[in-house]
Amino acid sequence: MKLLKDRKAVSPVVGVMLMLVVTVILAAAVNAYTSSVSPKQPTPVAQFDAKASYSSGNITLDMISGDALYKNNIAIRIQVDHPLTSGYVDMSKVKFIPHSTYATPGDTIVIPAPGGVPAGTSLWIDKGQPFTVTIIDKDTGNPIWTGHLVMNP
Repeated sequence: MKLLKDRKAVSPVVGVMLMLVVTVILAAAVNAYTSSVSPKQPTPVAQFDAKASYSSGNITLDMISGDALYKNNIAIRIQVDHPLTSGYVDMSKVKFIPHSTYATPGDTIVIPAPGGVPAGTSLWIDKGQPFTVTIIDKDTGNPIWTGHLVMNP
């Protein structure tokens, strides 16, 4: 009966058990969080030789090097400096040559711009006017390539 009357040893044991339970719960929470966070995919890289022709009504991007770019995974933004405006190209009108859904080095991306108006935008690019083309990775939101062009006659 003497063991039941002596409560001095009960309090430290309960304290240690509570600390162990809290530690296990915290470890489980940290594990759940870290396993749910997926690492971001790296942004693709690519280099292009670009030209724009008012008379042909096209902005042509010849891929020189880089990763394969899939049509569904990129957006193309065009920015005009005067006045400063930008717009996104309608990707359904963009042609990937020779493949219809992706571009690799040696391939060409053609953005229709009849009358200086890139497809799907409300921008107007006059002959001799500088503008910027940016290809953006939809997965990361990062730019893949940016080119500064002039609309040739």
